Amino acid sequence: MTEPQQGERRADRTDAAMLSLLETVARSANEAESLDDAGRQTLDAVCRTTGWPVGHMALPSAEEPTTFVSSGVWVLPAGDDFGVLRSITETMRFPPGVGIIGTVAATGEPTWSQDVPNDPNFVRAQQDVDLGVASAFAFPVWGRDGVAAVLEFFSRRQLAVDAELLRVMGTVGVQLGRVADRMQARRELEAGARRLEQIIETSAEAFVSIDEESRITGWNAAAENMFGLPRDLVLGQPLAETIIPPGLRAAHHEGLARFLATGEKRVIGKRIEITAWRADGEFPVELAIWALHEGGRWSFNAFLHDVRDRRRAEERLREAYETERATAARLRALDEAKDEFVATVSHELRTPLTSISGYLELLLDGDAGEVPRHQQRMLTTMARNATRLRALIEDLLLINQMRAGTLNLEKEPTSIPGVVTRALRSVTGQANAHDQRFDVDLDPTLEPVRADPAHLERALRALFSNAIKFSPEGAVVTVRGRRLDGSVELAVTDRGVGIPADEVPQLFEHFYRARHANAEAVQGAGLGLTIARRIVEEHGGRIEVQSSPGEGSTFTVCLPA
Repeated sequence: MTEPQQGERRADRTDAAMLSLLETVARSANEAESLDDAGRQTLDAVCRTTGWPVGHMALPSAEEPTTFVSSGVWVLPAGDDFGVLRSITETMRFPPGVGIIGTVAATGEPTWSQDVPNDPNFVRAQQDVDLGVASAFAFPVWGRDGVAAVLEFFSRRQLAVDAELLRVMGTVGVQLGRVADRMQARRELEAGARRLEQIIETSAEAFVSIDEESRITGWNAAAENMFGLPRDLVLGQPLAETIIPPGLRAAHHEGLARFLATGEKRVIGKRIEITAWRADGEFPVELAIWALHEGGRWSFNAFLHDVRDRRRAEERLREAYETERATAARLRALDEAKDEFVATVSHELRTPLTSISGYLELLLDGDAGEVPRHQQRMLTTMARNATRLRALIEDLLLINQMRAGTLNLEKEPTSIPGVVTRALRSVTGQANAHDQRFDVDLDPTLEPVRADPAHLERALRALFSNAIKFSPEGAVVTVRGRRLDGSVELAVTDRGVGIPADEVPQLFEHFYRARHANAEAVQGAGLGLTIARRIVEEHGGRIEVQSSPGEGSTFTVCLPA
């Protein structure tokens, strides 16, 4: 029977024929190298089994995957090329839902067109030309990501819908989809391999791979730079004679042979430091090596990192650390020597200074005879400066005690008003000299605190003296005391020049003097606030500072009640 005669009837189909068709498709799905090959074999098998003379495969467009276009794969009867149908099909695009190809792609279901010339969805028949076909059907090829292809078939006769045929074609589409999945997996694998090659090639670390015979099979640009050898020169060369130092080559061969024979791993899967070799000598590298078993053979891959710079940096760091330790030790020794010197000198100065102050007091009291008025002024100045010097010596001795951790507090219930009164009395002369006064407001409900009265008085005296020094002539210094939850708060506020924000963190450092104090030659060694804070902290309290340039400062002492 001729091909045209086959196209004029629907061929008798038996279960055996359908089974044979499915077997053919399954074999194609397993053996075909591409979806085009599998599609062509499936189209041919379906045409031969069903008697439909023309088969065609459509694939997603590379530019727009939801739109399908002709793959160029056709199965045609001998002597009839269906030229009009082919030419129109291969120039059209089929977006989702357009034509039977677009409909199958969008719905994922087989479609049958019994009367192609009058089917509004068969858009190729609307070209006012005779396509030479009367009926068509199409079905999807299912891949893992959806419809991977559409197979369509044409007949010159009008044929009613054959549900059984469409059901079998659904199975064919699923089996053929395995080819699409395999091709997709292959493309992804190849893309992954290309990405890996690019990563290795552009890696900052040298990459070297060898085969079971220890011949070099991989060598990236970083390896070329590290070893000074071009890729085309080293590929195929023995690794041992290329980059392994002579003294380690025997161990390399023994280790490789042991692994191939027993699987014993000594360096594989680890990151170690080892010596490599190049034309100008040996150098240290960090090595990470792993093995792969493919196709019945082993391959070995390694990344190598030149650690010469790191070792030099580590050596410089060790040297710097040792230098720093030595410097710190010298500084500690100098600091201890300074403290010892200050303590010794202070003790040595205190005794004669006490005698000087005592005799000056006797002279001023007239115990050695009447002193003329002009001499009294000179003696008063001498006594005042002797008192300042004695206070400085006492401060230095106290600082040394604090630094040595030998400041012993004798705490007892202490009246805040009493301590404030005694501290104010000790700075009255200083305030009077500048026509200043204190405005004191203490909450009458203030309860005693556990404190060392003498040391607490000394801390407040330092704060009061500081307020006097930095307040203008005739100013009022306020002292406020109140009880808070679980604490007693004393605030000393002056009306001075204030403190810039960048100087506040340094106020309590030893010997620190603010810029204004230096500029205006304000008396003081920069120890008063240091002593005050340490005493307050030894009592479990704290000192806080609030200040704005030009608006004065407030020093607040908080002590546990």
